[in-house]
Amino acid sequence: MSARRATRDDVARLAKTSTAVVSYVINNGPRQVSDERRRRVLAAMAALDYYPNAHARSLAATETRTIGMIVPNISNAYFSELALAVEDVAVADGRLLFLGNSSEDSEREIAYLQSFIQQRVDGILIVGVAQTSTITTARRAGIPVVIVDRELGEPDLTTVSIDHREAGRRATHHLVEHGYESIACVVGPEELPVAEQRLQGWTDALSAAGQEPGVVVRTPFSIDGGRAAFAQLLDAGKLPRAAFVATDDQARGMIAAAHDARLSVPDDLAIVSIDGTREGAQGSPSLTAVRQPYRRLAEAALGALRDTDTDGSPRHVYVDADLVVGRSCGCRP
Repeated sequence: MSARRATRDDVARLAKTSTAVVSYVINNGPRQVSDERRRRVLAAMAALDYYPNAHARSLAATETRTIGMIVPNISNAYFSELALAVEDVAVADGRLLFLGNSSEDSEREIAYLQSFIQQRVDGILIVGVAQTSTITTARRAGIPVVIVDRELGEPDLTTVSIDHREAGRRATHHLVEHGYESIACVVGPEELPVAEQRLQGWTDALSAAGQEPGVVVRTPFSIDGGRAAFAQLLDAGKLPRAAFVATDDQARGMIAAAHDARLSVPDDLAIVSIDGTREGAQGSPSLTAVRQPYRRLAEAALGALRDTDTDGSPRHVYVDADLVVGRSCGCRP
């Protein structure tokens, strides 16, 4: 078990002063603090490794008005749309967004994190493989970190996302409502918690309907991954009547592969996905999907950055997502 993180009360006890004085030092006010007391407080903070993220810029006497964001694949329609929403919200708040594309590579992600730390950005948003040791370094440097979309299994990190399990359940339930009884699941790599959560939602919906789980295909969250998934379903000998597909990009790849095989979505294979990207909505057929609320996710993520403090409790913020009906499931306008 990790050691308990120091609090302002701990700093006050070590500095032999009140928590109010500690707050005045951290906030540079509103009341004056003597030089001697300020030195004691700062020394106690250093000894206890206490760095309150939300107020680090006051200690550093600077604010860069910048936010760093790392996504795993900017070519993925979901991540590009999410990054655009974050940028819009940041700019409206008078901040600029620095965007890094990790390409699902941990070393590249670490390099971006270190660069953001050196630039003293006011906060960091991460979607990806995220190295917790580097995240810890950022937080100790007084930079708040919020995990967006993907949980990392670390209990002390604030996260912002939709409820992925509920999204998977809702998408699959829509297929069940159509009367489909052979519903496959196309999902992402096993090591990604978001893939497992969406897979569990698929299982929940089938269990509630009294159906046995069908075939599960794991491929990358990409258009090529969707093409590969369709090929695997064909190779299995019998194409299922419907599929819950974990992402829009995978679903778009499956639709393209079905077209190449002279098969039809939804007539031969009905599909419901998660993400609700513009590309999915404008495709042929248009995707039925649980749509990620991009603007609300962006607002919640930036709000969490403002509220994050190293001595505060981590929060798990869930933003509601809606099912948007297209034609890929078999619904008609």
